[in-house]
Amino acid sequence: MKNSWLIILVVLLFTLFVLELILGTVTIDIIKGFTEFNSVDGNILESRLIRASVSVLVGASCGLAGLGIQTLFKNPLAGPTTLGVNSGASLGVGMFYLIPGVSMHMEWLGLSFFAVLGALAFLFLLIVVSGKSLNLTFVLIVGLFLSYASYEILEVLLQLSDSVGIKSYVFWGMGSFNRANVYSLIALLLVSVMGFVVMKKYATWLNIYSLGDTELKLLTRKSITFNKRLLLIVFGIWIGLITSIVGPIAFVGVVVPNVLKMVIKSSNLNALLPLTALLGAIMVLLADLIARGAIGGFVLPVNAVLSVLGVPIIIYFLVKRISGARG
Repeated sequence: MKNSWLIILVVLLFTLFVLELILGTVTIDIIKGFTEFNSVDGNILESRLIRASVSVLVGASCGLAGLGIQTLFKNPLAGPTTLGVNSGASLGVGMFYLIPGVSMHMEWLGLSFFAVLGALAFLFLLIVVSGKSLNLTFVLIVGLFLSYASYEILEVLLQLSDSVGIKSYVFWGMGSFNRANVYSLIALLLVSVMGFVVMKKYATWLNIYSLGDTELKLLTRKSITFNKRLLLIVFGIWIGLITSIVGPIAFVGVVVPNVLKMVIKSSNLNALLPLTALLGAIMVLLADLIARGAIGGFVLPVNAVLSVLGVPIIIYFLVKRISGARG
């Protein structure tokens, strides 16, 4: 069953990727685009190719990070927002856009620098405040408080900023692949490969961990606290980089792992990893295809499309979970 789903998802992803190159508000000759790189068709095709590739990596990364965080916290509704790292990235971007003069005088550092700096600062606070034992319930609470603190600071910055800064920040917060370029693609590819390798290496450990700490101590000699801290750092850097490039991406990290667990009826990470990467990539690629006007001819924020796709699935999952608990 896993292999059949794998084939279906690969075919669907390939189809959407090709459609992402062909469809758009501007019609191009795709053959000419591949053969004449310096032509108008070639330039448009290049931008679409980068955008599609970034969409695939962001979707796969969000899905995998969400799967890892859900397993680590033993909570099916946990996701990339749980750690509060994306709130740190949002605060960094808010400082760049909303503090008067910063975007003008520090433009050479770039938006991504502020986003990554904010994400890493929040991740550092999360690890330090959580202490040596790294109680994940406490991590969850600290992440929540950091998110609240970020929102309150942003509210103050929004009151102090001008209309241009507010407009830029709000647009970034809706999620967009318009800023994707070859450099962000390379950075995201490197971090995504690193994240996937780490998750693959720790997949068996996480499977045992999901059974409970007692079983984990009996079956493995690896330090539980060290592994938790390492995985949190990897997930934090991963999420921070994604947020810095395309803004906060909603629902993918929560929806994709839960859908696959219901479909294949397994929580084995070794089976879920490739399927999660593929379905996450498909979900974001489809959302971007709709959002940029390739289907329907109107432009929408990526998160608006992801909300339409993701919210019904989350509601269905919650209803099914409640019904199962009552039964």
